[in-house]
Amino acid sequence: MPASLRSWVPRIAMDVLFPPDPGALRLRAAFAATLAGVLTFFLVMALGTVVAVPVADRILGFAIALFIAANLRDPTPRQRLATIALAPVAAFAATTLAAFLLDRPLTAATAVPPMMFVVAYAAARGPRYALLGIVALIAYFVGLVTRQPPPTLPIRLLVLLLAAGDAALVRGLLLADRPEAELARLRHAIRAGIGGILARIAAALAAGGWTPAARTALHRDIDRFGEAVMLAQARVAAIAAEVPGKETIWLHLLELELATERTARMALEDLGAPADRPPLAATLDALRHGRALPEARGTGPLANALALLDRVLRTPPHTGLPAVGAPGNAPGGSQEAARTVAAAPPPPAAPPALRPALQTAIAAAVAVAGGAMISPNRWYWAAFAAFVMFQGTRSRAESIAKGVQFMLGTLAGVVAGTLVATLLAGHDILTMAAIVAAVFLAFQANVAAYGTMVFWITIILGLLFGMLGYFTPDLLLLRLQEAAVGAACGALVASLVLVRREGAATRDATIAFLRALDTLVDGAGAALLGAPPAADLPARILTAEQRFHELNAIARSEQRAPMAARNEVLRRHMLLLEACEQWARELGQMSLNGVRLADPALARAAQESVARITTTLPSLIGRLADATPPGPIDAAPAPNGTPNLEGGLPERAVRLLLRIDAALVHLATV
Repeated sequence: MPASLRSWVPRIAMDVLFPPDPGALRLRAAFAATLAGVLTFFLVMALGTVVAVPVADRILGFAIALFIAANLRDPTPRQRLATIALAPVAAFAATTLAAFLLDRPLTAATAVPPMMFVVAYAAARGPRYALLGIVALIAYFVGLVTRQPPPTLPIRLLVLLLAAGDAALVRGLLLADRPEAELARLRHAIRAGIGGILARIAAALAAGGWTPAARTALHRDIDRFGEAVMLAQARVAAIAAEVPGKETIWLHLLELELATERTARMALEDLGAPADRPPLAATLDALRHGRALPEARGTGPLANALALLDRVLRTPPHTGLPAVGAPGNAPGGSQEAARTVAAAPPPPAAPPALRPALQTAIAAAVAVAGGAMISPNRWYWAAFAAFVMFQGTRSRAESIAKGVQFMLGTLAGVVAGTLVATLLAGHDILTMAAIVAAVFLAFQANVAAYGTMVFWITIILGLLFGMLGYFTPDLLLLRLQEAAVGAACGALVASLVLVRREGAATRDATIAFLRALDTLVDGAGAALLGAPPAADLPARILTAEQRFHELNAIARSEQRAPMAARNEVLRRHMLLLEACEQWARELGQMSLNGVRLADPALARAAQESVARITTTLPSLIGRLADATPPGPIDAAPAPNGTPNLEGGLPERAVRLLLRIDAALVHLATV
């Protein structure tokens, strides 16, 4: 095996099993969920010394506490407590239904599709309803699996109350949400991300140029860095709502993001002349290790970008900063602008509710029927596989991709679970320890690596059935078969029923981004021309960034489809839109920092550019909505003469507006 491949294999394996986790946020969430589950498990064991408690109720309490703690996402402590209080009610209603339907297997199976419809529809209504739905569904399935009769319901209610109490204890006291501490960890992760990006650039500088693998690695590092910044911005909003005076941290994070992205962009375009590379290498080394920059720093765009990054890194968040993007002095950020940066980041675009809920119900019904043909007692595995394919997906391609991940995770989990469960058979303490470890790893992967989470959950199932005393390797093989049936049913429904094709999802996300871009350019342009910055200008910047990230996620799923011509067009669209998003963010940051266009010639050029952009964007949105073929758009032509745009920040602001204008006009013809 080549040395380069040997170095990549362990890295890929680590990324799959332990996905990157900026600020260790998922790690902490996984620990909280696991702690709540383990605490409940042992409390139920202790309760069993006083009253008779079925072993199955230990598993029920463990699972419910785990899912409450893991899925609690309400914004305020009071709302979180209310959700926790409602969770045992929903779980008890579901497990009661399962208990009374034990002797009516057909009715129990028939109840699953409408139940999944309600759960999927409610999940789009907010985090509280999402938690109550998944907790009820888990309780129903646990009730069907463990087959506990109605006389055990009173003690089961007590177990559910214990589970909710433990979740409240862990999430409200022992490991309560502390945005400031999370922000501190995220800022450390951001600094580490900057160091990693600079190390990539230094390696390319030493090698004399970029290889395709090095470019790919740098782009991956930039994506991860951007994710860490967005997480940090969410924490800043939570802090600003409770602790006054922390608002300007948000602006500093934006400046760090822009300065780092600009440095990476300059490095990818030009690593400098050979004579400049030794001082550039020394500058990179100083930045990576927090030292003062050397006197000889080199010349050119990369040297300027590194100097700007150093300035942002060394400026405390509470002071006014010159805008990142070009050399020159800017007016100090106004107090009015500083007061506007407390805006909360926008929520993701509201997902459609009815279509995926109907698809979920239909897929579940088909999966129940198909699963029952393989095993009359284990059809719920097929139903659950179909259910998850439509959770959090926005198109046919995303649903099918999630089904493939589910199958791959299940296949690997069956092999590993059979081995582990066989080795630990009869050793309950070791089995419980392995379950705890697997639960922790499953929730640590969570959204970042869905297939990895399914892998660990499949191992957990094997260990749980071993504790209950009826594990055989055939049981996990049956799970694989049922999962295949569920995934096939989900793929069939995603392809035939209420189909939302990949192009439609990308189109809708593009329209949402262009609308956000329109409001951002309009607000930033008005501020640059002398108007007071709009109070929601920071929110507009974050909204544009959020909408682009959503568009990028959908576009990536479409680019995996076997349509090379379509993929090339989409790739070119995404390059133009990404550039527009970066330029617009920089414009917004400049306007918040007090950059103003005092020169009449610059002001006139900016005004004309903003007018053209705000005319072009509605035309583009209309074309996308009507599926009009590409072609020139009716927009006012750019003036023949433009002012001198060499110089400081005001000139750069006008250059950015002209770039956005040109990119949008070009986008219409691609």
